[in-house]
Amino acid sequence: VSNGNLLAILNRHYQDLTCLCFTDDSSHFLSGAKDCLALVWNLYSVLQAEPSQIPDPRHVWSRHSLPITDLCCGFGGPLARAATASLDQTAKLWEIASGELLLSVLFDVGIMAVTLDLAEYHMFCGGMDGSIFQVDLCAWPVQRDRSFQTERENGKVFKGHRNQVTCLSVSTDGSLLLSGSHDETVRLWDIQSKQCLKTMNHKGPVTNAFIVLAPANMFNPDGKPSVPLPKFSRHLHGTESNDEQGSEGVTLRLGLHQQESGESYLEKAEKMYAQMYSTREKNLVGDQEHLTIQVSELEEEVSTLRKINKNLFDFSARIITKPAK
Repeated sequence: VSNGNLLAILNRHYQDLTCLCFTDDSSHFLSGAKDCLALVWNLYSVLQAEPSQIPDPRHVWSRHSLPITDLCCGFGGPLARAATASLDQTAKLWEIASGELLLSVLFDVGIMAVTLDLAEYHMFCGGMDGSIFQVDLCAWPVQRDRSFQTERENGKVFKGHRNQVTCLSVSTDGSLLLSGSHDETVRLWDIQSKQCLKTMNHKGPVTNAFIVLAPANMFNPDGKPSVPLPKFSRHLHGTESNDEQGSEGVTLRLGLHQQESGESYLEKAEKMYAQMYSTREKNLVGDQEHLTIQVSELEEEVSTLRKINKNLFDFSARIITKPAK
């Protein structure tokens, strides 16, 4: 992005691509196409490959029988789970690390959009008929192949769109669902009650919509990009004239311009990761302390009840064994 150079061209799909997404740590990215394949690519392997070679994907998922319509990647970097939606009326959940299929859910209609909430308790699937289905990923018993019966699971369907659902997005707190559709509307839903809170009308089919955290300077009128971005090159091997033009572009090296004054970008990222993990550990330790306190309270209650029981037994034994006058 900083210099506009084309780094790699990947030719492994046999038909048009329909969707792309990165893992949250950018170590892998996924591609889905009309050839029914979903491919998992390791970004490092792609960038390190020789220009003459086409790198191999890490995984090839070929369990869908019709074109893939949407992809969604969860949290956890290379250990994350990914969901795929297809016109074959199924949504599938995969593990990126092993490439294994974890879950396959069969619906009554073709699935056009899929997303996961942040906790990955639920998978939301948008159908061709305008319905949005909520699949519980923690449901018991655990089954790899499940079918979603709309009549039986009526309380897990969002109804309101009149045409196919094209995109889905869940808020960070897991309480709201945003959906876009070819019926020219975007709807905001309350996930708990399945009620539509707001409908926004557009002048054409909605192709994409998602919830993002607002940037700090979003409403600042003076907020402009500080670094001009060059035009992206269209060829992997640039000619001499292209090289000369490319030299005029701006090369952005993150962190190098402020090495003396402060932390680099990578150091800041490492610090943030360390803070995140320490917070998680504190939460786990806090939960363990809470459990220890609860156990000690319950043990005290048990000992008290035992004393009461012994006193009652002694009292009743004395009454029974008392000699009659």
